Amino acid sequence: MTRILNRFYALSAVAVCMILTTAWFLTSRSFSDIDPLASDTFQIANMFDQRLVVFGDSWSDNKSNSPQGKLSCHQENLAQTANPQKDKTIGAVVDNKELNLLDRLSQTHPADFKSQLQQWLDAETAATKDLSAEAIRSRQDRTIFVVSFGVWDLWSLVAKDYDAASKSVERRIATLMGQLDTLSERLGTTGLRVILTQTVDVTFLPGFKAGGLDKDTVRILEEWNGKLGEVARERSGTVYLFDTNAFMMDRIRDWQLYAAGIEEENGSGRNLDGWENVVEPCVESGFQVMMSKKEQCEHPDKYLF
Repeated sequence: MTRILNRFYALSAVAVCMILTTAWFLTSRSFSDIDPLASDTFQIANMFDQRLVVFGDSWSDNKSNSPQGKLSCHQENLAQTANPQKDKTIGAVVDNKELNLLDRLSQTHPADFKSQLQQWLDAETAATKDLSAEAIRSRQDRTIFVVSFGVWDLWSLVAKDYDAASKSVERRIATLMGQLDTLSERLGTTGLRVILTQTVDVTFLPGFKAGGLDKDTVRILEEWNGKLGEVARERSGTVYLFDTNAFMMDRIRDWQLYAAGIEEENGSGRNLDGWENVVEPCVESGFQVMMSKKEQCEHPDKYLF
């Protein structure tokens, strides 16, 4: 059981990289129409050792290279990508219905959680139609789902009436968990392994223009992360809730201390690299994962894969 949890926590690093890249890439409030998910049928892997299925918003995938064949974890990424341009401020959110009608005119929105999930379910159903119940269960046992929404949801609520924004947060979180329920029902299991990422404080993003909106925006952030944490703790199965905002603030604080020449007892202020290697996997065998007992690298916790 400990090995399974270690693998689970290690793979959560992928979600961390995705959300942090999202935050720092958001350099202005001006973004163009979002390219919708490719019209081609989404391809599901027929065989894999471990699988990471990602839903949400993503800025890190430039589609220039294929995943490394040696990695023991196969990734199926349905997250959406936005391209920066002028006078557009949209990205993947939990529910497109929550977006203001005026904000939606003449804009192409990326697939929301429901649309992303449906596309994956359709592809998974097609890929498993000839498999036995045992083989299907084996696929599920080796799959981790990452749900990484929030940045664009909060961004869409900046400057909105606080009460209206608060109610919207409640509906969005309910929708998010409802889609996870749908996933459980379609797969016929209550034992899903899920990584949920809490969102970052958007007031720290370079594109945020305060104008007296900081206080309400932070309150909405706290409501979002708080409610997500509440419902996550009530779910069955295995749920890893990653506090992305705390992680990001720690990195900022570490750099500030380092710049000031201050080093704390807990190691803060040393500005050390978070990873020793983000390219090569710690374990290359297709039948082993990074945190197994047959480790092939000296410091497995410093390897992303």
